[in-house]
Amino acid sequence: MTRIEIITADITHLNVDAIVNAANRSLLGGGGVDGAIHRSAGHELLKACQLLGGCNTGDAKITPGFRLPSKFIIHTVGPVWQGGRYHEKGLLASCYQQSLRLATENGIKTIAFPNISTGVYGFPKREAASIAIESVQSYLKTHPEIERVIFCCFDDENFEIYNKLNYSTISIERVQSEKEVQLVADLAYTIWNEHYVQIIGQDQVNYMVTNFQSAEAMSKQIQTEGYEYYIIRHLSEPSGYISTKLTGDELFLSKFYVIKEKRGTGIGKEGLKFICERARTLGANSIKLTVNKYNTNSIKAYEKMGFINFGSVVADIGEGYVMDDFVMKLDL
Repeated sequence: MTRIEIITADITHLNVDAIVNAANRSLLGGGGVDGAIHRSAGHELLKACQLLGGCNTGDAKITPGFRLPSKFIIHTVGPVWQGGRYHEKGLLASCYQQSLRLATENGIKTIAFPNISTGVYGFPKREAASIAIESVQSYLKTHPEIERVIFCCFDDENFEIYNKLNYSTISIERVQSEKEVQLVADLAYTIWNEHYVQIIGQDQVNYMVTNFQSAEAMSKQIQTEGYEYYIIRHLSEPSGYISTKLTGDELFLSKFYVIKEKRGTGIGKEGLKFICERARTLGANSIKLTVNKYNTNSIKAYEKMGFINFGSVVADIGEGYVMDDFVMKLDL
């Protein structure tokens, strides 16, 4: 979330490359933030908007910022809330996606959004905020050219909602049921195939998933081997998993994986915080893990988290396969 900022301010005063206007379909000005932007930008904005031919709900168009501090104004038309029966959620997400698309096409690096559709259009504020955060995060993952996105809240209520969502987008829940075990097994299949094939090859990935990360294997680890499994959810979506086992005064971090599309969303930081808290609760003094020597990205990530490399270990895992790993440790 380092590229996302949440503030309470007058959006017309922000010194960013572009601000987003929650416009109506005519683009000719209205109430709320729309009227405020038109007044601050001056009569040149109305003239420019008259040439655009209006805008469909969920779409966006761009004009200069004229008298505003921002170079551009991106005008997007949010949906009127009608109980969710007319694709309002998808249309609202499209407002953010299309606005960011225009930002990329016009070399915009910093952009500020208002709370689209939550005024007279009646979109539930918490649901709108969740859609806004998820849509922006999704776009930022594949568009590094956007350096900063500001959610500019008009009132304290929206500011509080956005901040709560910002810190509660990630949840970590202990696996309890067979259905949850299968869910983690499905995540394992996805993660191992998207991440480890290039490191250890498809055949070994298939062997590892079948013998150690299948639903049957996980159930055995939970029921008879003392392992705890946790599902990581990001914005309510299953996004990764954690597996740990207490050994004496040390917590062994067996698995800590996140699906590719959810990396960079803050899961690593929140996951480590959870693991450390769990270790302390269980009376552990340190956390130990093993990581493949060729998994350089994970090694760097763990080093950044404070883990120290204690050397290598080679383990025979059957069928002629070996795990050539580094042992890493974090003292609590």
